[in-house]
Amino acid sequence: MSAKPQPYLIKVKNSDGGDPRFFDTLKGRWVVSASTDEVATFEAALQKARLQHLARHFRNDHLQLILLPTEDCNFRCVYCYEDFQLGRMRPEVQQGIRRLVRKRAPGLKALEIGWFGGEPLTAYDVVLDLTRYFVRTAKEHDVLLLQRMTTNGYLLTPDRFEELHGLGLRNYQVTLDGSEEEHDKKRIGKGGFRTFGVIWNNLEFMKDSRFDYVVTIRVNIDRENLTHMPAFIERLASTFGPDRRFRLHLHKVGRWGGANDASLETIDDERALLRLYRLARDAGVRLDLDMKPGSKVCYAALPYSFVVRADGRINKCTVALEEAENQVGRILADGSLLLNSERLRPWILDGSLADPVCQTCAIRPLCEGNACPWVRIRDGKRPCPPLRGLAQDYLELQASGPPV
Repeated sequence: MSAKPQPYLIKVKNSDGGDPRFFDTLKGRWVVSASTDEVATFEAALQKARLQHLARHFRNDHLQLILLPTEDCNFRCVYCYEDFQLGRMRPEVQQGIRRLVRKRAPGLKALEIGWFGGEPLTAYDVVLDLTRYFVRTAKEHDVLLLQRMTTNGYLLTPDRFEELHGLGLRNYQVTLDGSEEEHDKKRIGKGGFRTFGVIWNNLEFMKDSRFDYVVTIRVNIDRENLTHMPAFIERLASTFGPDRRFRLHLHKVGRWGGANDASLETIDDERALLRLYRLARDAGVRLDLDMKPGSKVCYAALPYSFVVRADGRINKCTVALEEAENQVGRILADGSLLLNSERLRPWILDGSLADPVCQTCAIRPLCEGNACPWVRIRDGKRPCPPLRGLAQDYLELQASGPPV
């Protein structure tokens, strides 16, 4: 007889000195009454998790396109995994994207556009041209258009920020790897120029504007900048902490397939990030810690998400771009997607619906067994998110930090 699976309801205590925000934040998602029969509740909760997964996962009214308008970059970051061999997006690829969106728009509720690279702002004209098309088409068909950009921030000048804001782009991720000294050792301009000062000035301009937007400041953590982070967090807090539009995301540097992988001073301790998050919370910095169901599911696991490369290849993931398993098709100039079903299947079907361990895991509602499908495909391992085992700590952080 097999062992009965354990309830995925996590027991948490109010460690926030009685602050009502703690339970108010978690109520209805993670917290149940002390008198609740958790074993009985588990079966209903497990079924709910399955239904949430299916409803969010298998739908045809959403389309998510992660677009690489160029695969070149004005930076040469030491941990970067890209080879910069492809430049600007080909005209026929741009035409294919327009026609794909035009075909799909009548049946869509939401169109999600993510700008990636290389550095997308080095092909600013491509970004502008396609964005204007998306805005017109979404308005014509009453489609919700959601836009975001991952940018190094160097070319996000005041003029460009205002122009993109006018086109509805309101969500950015910009990386600062600590203090000016630490950042400029890692995020080096092509040819060797320093980058921190220009990025910081661009962010300060955004802060001084009255526009509505969100900027996630990402910090990549390794052994070299770890000890300098407390001082940098204090600087972030004094400049951006009071502003609800800015939030902090910490990420451990990884060996992602770049030329410098062997020399990277990576860290494995997730608690090191937890300590920094707590320091940032106490300093008044808003944290990028979404703990809602599905929040840790990788975009690459979604059947309606595609990475469109500059030469028209379709990938699922923005890492390991040249690996065969990650190249699942091609977009044609007429807007057709030629997809390889054998390569596509492991990305979208091998999560918690197929993995019996994931089905009864405590944090299944967060990641659905798909925190990183590439780990499962490449290594044959279950891709547990880094916060596994620290869910209570992160829940407390989210509940007790400044509201976002």
